[in-house]
Amino acid sequence: MRVGFHIPIRGGFVQAVDRAVRTGCEAFQIFSRSPRAWAGKPLDPQEVNDFRKARKEAKLTPLAVHLPYLPNLATNSPGLREKSVRLLSEELTRAERLGADFLVAHPGHVPKGESREPAIMRVAQSVVEVLSAQANDLNVTLLLENTSGQQAELGASLSELAQMYEAIMNQTSHGLRVGVCLDTAHAWGAGYDLARPRGQEEMLAEFDRVLGMENLSLIHFNDSLAALGSRRDRHSAIGQGQIGARGLARLVRHSALEHLAGLMETPRETEENDLANMARVKRWRRNRKPRDRVSKSKS
Repeated sequence: MRVGFHIPIRGGFVQAVDRAVRTGCEAFQIFSRSPRAWAGKPLDPQEVNDFRKARKEAKLTPLAVHLPYLPNLATNSPGLREKSVRLLSEELTRAERLGADFLVAHPGHVPKGESREPAIMRVAQSVVEVLSAQANDLNVTLLLENTSGQQAELGASLSELAQMYEAIMNQTSHGLRVGVCLDTAHAWGAGYDLARPRGQEEMLAEFDRVLGMENLSLIHFNDSLAALGSRRDRHSAIGQGQIGARGLARLVRHSALEHLAGLMETPRETEENDLANMARVKRWRRNRKPRDRVSKSKS
């Protein structure tokens, strides 16, 4: 597994590459704008060129861009849906210009008093609307991220993510670039016991059964301060949370995940903390042990 961090873009995109290199990243993730704002500063062509060149020289791959937190693709509000779809479209374009491999998006929240099925369908409709309009212009893949399920979030269960994915595929006659980003802390909060080998194998087998492991494109490699099944999303330093060192070490060495990138979204304190987290994960990775591959049966 290639490992990296979510890197701040404070000071500019090229500085983000410098931070990624200093902290030992092999891959990385960024926001292309403030994660808590609808409007974003236009990308500067020269800065984009410098960023792409710096990233290529640093051999950092893949690159993921994370969608800001404000959009709700599941909303039943016409105004919020319009803004959410527009921002998703803008971010796909920005991610493409930056040379990103992936754009990671949270599916959204179920409106109060409504059942989950209509909200799932609206997520699919929003994704199809945006991707169908840009399909010929994009190399970036949109990844739906699993959630912990707090505040009526969609996507806490793998079966719910599978419903969204199937609905997206059923609404289009041509292939769209869509996959899944699996966040380990979110999965833990949703009730998947990743601290135990059996829990990990059960989750991966379920993923393959309902989504297909070929659709797993990225790992958010996070530990959690929250209790198992608490529906809370609280990240910790790697190996110091509830999933713990043994659980995460097994995941980073798991043969079913070894071709993916694992990007850490640790609480940002100092660069020394990042270096310690990175050293810990690379040490686990070096201590490789044979791992059984998850079954490919979808029965």
